[in-house]
This record gives sequence, structure tokens and C-alpha cells, in this order.
Amino acid sequence: MATETSTAAPTAADHEKVRAIREELPAVHARAYLNTGTNGPLPRRTHEVMAEYALAELEEGRIGPATWSRMGETQTAAREGVANILGCAPDEVALTHNTTEGMNIALMGLDWGPGDELVTSRTEHPGGLYPSYLIKQRHGAKIRMTRIGLKDVDPVEELRRALSPRTKAVVLSHVAWSTGMVLPLRELADAAHEVGALLICDAAQGFGHVPSKVYDLGVDAYACSGQKWACGPDGTGALFVRRDRLGDIQQTYMGYAGVKPGMSDLDGHYVPGEGARRYEAATLYGPSVRGFAASLGWIAEDVGWDWAYARIAALGRRCYERLAAIEGVTMVSPPERMAGLVHFALEGIAPSDLSAKLYERGISIRYTPYPSANRVSTGFYNTEEEIDRLAEQIEEIRKSL
Repeated sequence: MATETSTAAPTAADHEKVRAIREELPAVHARAYLNTGTNGPLPRRTHEVMAEYALAELEEGRIGPATWSRMGETQTAAREGVANILGCAPDEVALTHNTTEGMNIALMGLDWGPGDELVTSRTEHPGGLYPSYLIKQRHGAKIRMTRIGLKDVDPVEELRRALSPRTKAVVLSHVAWSTGMVLPLRELADAAHEVGALLICDAAQGFGHVPSKVYDLGVDAYACSGQKWACGPDGTGALFVRRDRLGDIQQTYMGYAGVKPGMSDLDGHYVPGEGARRYEAATLYGPSVRGFAASLGWIAEDVGWDWAYARIAALGRRCYERLAAIEGVTMVSPPERMAGLVHFALEGIAPSDLSAKLYERGISIRYTPYPSANRVSTGFYNTEEEIDRLAEQIEEIRKSL
């Protein structure tokens, strides 16, 4: 089983905690906010620190010693917040603008050539697939496409059939955006390493959703989004690169941190910057990075990551069971390998139309293209009543078809 799901009923303390959490998230009161897998709700304190930072830029300017000090402290706090979740050192974390940027950095940094092979899956997000397509077009590498992530496919067996001595990288998600499957990354990483390949992981749906200690998972690179399960602002993310893989993943573009200070010359010789910071773009938007750090700090200190993971999974289980009991509903997510992403289809209505009808009724979910389905994201801030209301509204829509 891929995830630990608590079956214990929520306690009075849990209900009080959820109430306090929801007070910090104004957006969850406007409608049933069941779409964290796209964008999580923004905490009040995150908005406040972003506004404070932006106001300081307006009133004090964006240059000078105080500005540089504030920027450095802000980025350090964000890296430390990410490292806390991932169980790695802060210098193994590069700050990015999103998961897709991290996937591009990791994939484009490998030394690709004709005949090299890349293994991925048709269930992957374009953030991992499209860089893979570019590698095929630009370098002549071969893509081996699998069905990993689909409900009735064993991911480890499927990967082993696709691997070969020519495999240079395996590109897979921690949690499949398209089915909600939590992949057994440790086993997949071990299989990839047996043939000398790296496992480059799209963690857009993993980071902040399920436990993500990267050394336990065995991944070589782990690209994260800040705006989803971590409830950070848009334009934030991070990339973990294992320290012993820094030499394998070369820099594709160079920012200020790309070169170690004092270690370059005008003949073009240089020593790469320290740690994963070498991969960072020259400029990150200070208010957004400050907001990212604030969201991470709030969840770590006030919510608790372990509690959040358990809450997400328990609500996901409740959602799965309620929806599976509705006549005409087909469940797409594998119940033995899921957490807070619940995929389903309702007979007689297109997923896009069902999402639109639910939005009109005050419930926000989304639909995904392959397999064609609706997707519910159960955040740690959601309530049991919202899950029940979702099921009731789907039942009413079904009866009206």
C-alpha cells in the first residue's frame, strides 16, 4: 500500500483545529474548495507578508544593502522550508518559478545523444512530457512510453519492461495528476538505478500532499510547485537535486549563482556555484518568495505536516467511498494507492460539464483529459460536510440527466 490512511473518526480537537485553519484561509468560505491540486487557497499571513514586502519595495526602492539583505534572508527561509519537508539539506534545493521549470532544468541538464532512451508515461503532466518531447526532437533520444499511473497497471512491472541499458532517465510523478495514483517511488528509483538511469520526479502533486522525504524515496531530482498543496503564491516552486547528482545535471542557463564567486576568467573557465543554487534564475520575485516561505512555515508550525498528510488522505478515503456508492459513477483512482486526489466519471455527462454544474452549485473541482475524468482534491482544510455535500450534489445532477 502506497500511503497510510487513518480510518479513525475526527476528534473534537480535529474539528477545532480545522475551524482555526479555515479562518486563516478566506477563500474556503466562498465555496467548497476541492481543487488544491490546481491552486491551494492562500493563507491570510501569506498575503500580508507579500503586501508588506511589496510596499517596502514601493516606498524604499529595490536597491541598496537593506534590499539585498532582505532578498537573501527571504530566499534562505524558503529553501529551509522546502528542505524541512523533503528531508534534505537546504543547499540541495534550488528555488524555481514552478514544477515545469524544475523538470526542464533536470532533464535538459543531462548529456543526451542519439540512441539514449527516456522512459515516461502517457499519464504524465505536460510539465514532464513536453521537455521529454524536446529532448527527442533536439537530441535524437528515444522515448519509451508506458501506462504507469493507470489503475490496473503495476507500475514497477511496467517500468522494468521499458528499461534498457540505454535508459538515461525515468520521468515520472510522485502522485499522478491524471489518476491520483501514489507511485511507489522507492521501488521505481531502485529499478532505474539498476540500469544506470536517473529518476527525475514531477512532484507537483506530491509536495505538501503526501510524505516526501526524498532520500527515502530514492529520487535523483524532485521538482515541486509552491502554489498547490503548500498553499503558496503563484510563481513559486523548488527543485531538489541530490548532492551526488550535481555533476550529472549540468547547468542549462546561467544566473548570478551559476558561478562560484571569484572562480571564473575571461577565457570562459569557471567553477559552478555551490549546491543546487547554481540552477536558479537570476531573479525571483521577492514578495512571492516571502509568501512561499510564510505558507511553508505556517503549515509546518501551526498545522503540522504529519497531521496535514493524514487529514488529506482520510478525507480522500471518505470522498472515494461516498462517490463509489453513487449509481453511474466509475472510479478512476486506485483505492489502494491514493491519498487526496480522487478521480471519477459520471455516466451520461462529460467531465467538463459536470465540473461546470458543480461550480454553479458552489463546489470547485476540475476535470482531467486522460483518462477523461473529474478530479477532487481533498485539502487538509476541507470538512467532512463538504465531501458529503459534493456527493449529494452529484447524486442530484445524476437524477436530472
